[in-house]
Amino acid sequence: MTNGLRTTALLWLVVCVAPAEAQGFRITGSSLAYYFELRPVAEDSIPDSLTTGSGLVRQSTVGLVSCPPGQTRCYFYRSLDRTYTVPLTQDVEVTGWGLGQGVSMYAHIRANANAGGAEELWTRENDRFIALAAYVEVDRDRWTARAGRQWLTSQLGVNNFDGASLALRATRRITVEGYAGSSLIQGLSEPPTSSELAAADVLPPDVRGIVLGGTVRWRPAPRFAFGAEYQRVIRSDRAGFYSDRLAVDAVFIARGISFIADAQADFATHALNELRVRASRPLWHRVEAGVETVHSTPFFPLWTIWGVFSPVGFNEARADARWRSENDNVSIALSGGYRRYQNTHTGVGFLPLRDDGWTAIASGSWQLGPAWETWGSYRRDIGFGASSSDGDVGIRWSGIDRVSLGATGSVLQNIYEFRVASGYVAGASVDAALPLTSEIRLVAQAGVYRQIAANTPSTTMNWSQRRALIRLDWSVGSDPGMSALRSVKGARQP
Repeated sequence: MTNGLRTTALLWLVVCVAPAEAQGFRITGSSLAYYFELRPVAEDSIPDSLTTGSGLVRQSTVGLVSCPPGQTRCYFYRSLDRTYTVPLTQDVEVTGWGLGQGVSMYAHIRANANAGGAEELWTRENDRFIALAAYVEVDRDRWTARAGRQWLTSQLGVNNFDGASLALRATRRITVEGYAGSSLIQGLSEPPTSSELAAADVLPPDVRGIVLGGTVRWRPAPRFAFGAEYQRVIRSDRAGFYSDRLAVDAVFIARGISFIADAQADFATHALNELRVRASRPLWHRVEAGVETVHSTPFFPLWTIWGVFSPVGFNEARADARWRSENDNVSIALSGGYRRYQNTHTGVGFLPLRDDGWTAIASGSWQLGPAWETWGSYRRDIGFGASSSDGDVGIRWSGIDRVSLGATGSVLQNIYEFRVASGYVAGASVDAALPLTSEIRLVAQAGVYRQIAANTPSTTMNWSQRRALIRLDWSVGSDPGMSALRSVKGARQP
């Protein structure tokens, strides 16, 4: 039996032995079925005698190909037959309270399956059963304790672990929390479509770690707050450690200006991963503006090889402004930034590498009436080795009882200077939501996306990808928040 299953079984034991008359439960679930079409590619090659020109990139009978120096063959990627996958995901969350004085429990279980197609195309599809959280909590006036599988969200990310945490409210202005346990893979609580998972290393550590950490929160005045967190993850065999990090943040308000500062440091590599200072304030005619400066260097735990390549960071200056109409029906937001990368100590004198980049973003929404809303956004990002631009527009009708119907159109273009490919993707999707009962809601979405490639081999096909999903959200049991609200309303009746 895994640690997650043991913890879940312990929680149900606590539930069963607690006094029945004091208990309350709420179970919520989300049942999802996806459909994705994909077109894999395979590496192929032709003799360099079939190409024209010289250098790394050449023309050929199949289009542009890559010809490494000193080799007699040139390489390209060839499109394979279209395939698909139909992953299924079932999330169940259980909340129980009234199990004793200040005692409650929480569990979040996820099950994965496949209803057809290629299983290996979906992230963590082979993890049939995952306990994302399963803990018992005891809440008192001066302290709160948790035991079991849990997570902490902070500047250091979402950290899942099996263990215990204790938060002490030392005074009205100071809170101290400590936690320890067996660390789990980072990003365990991320949804299946998370970009964090897409960027994750596919090689997790072969030895689990022991996470030790603590946080302190201090609010000496209503307009000032400070926080800090220290965390170290050690190999379970104590042969070394995976990370050793510190994060601090502060908020200060003076003369209507809000100042926010935060920083993250990696003691293991002596790197300052993040340093951000922001100032914002309301201006005139419902306009709010802000400026900030950022230093960022990628963080990699010591178990991954990527840190060996000494990733460089960048410094960036950003500005943004937002405006809302007096009746809040119209909103517009503009933002932009310019960044400069640190010296990579690579490249050649006659072909210097780009060391700067910029970003521009515009978005807006318009409430056409009580039931109609439309929106749009555009983003342009130019950086070292790549550029991207994307835009989308949409409209949604929302009726009574949470009924809605919407449509979205989008265009995406990525250009990678170090790959022989460019083009864009255009797509459209429709979505609808329909409550079947007061506790059951059905959501459906379907879309088609057309890839138009340019400067690619003729064997790389333009094609349309179809996507669809159906989600059923349901719940069983009373909602303690709604019950309390109804009690308050009842008490106010004459």
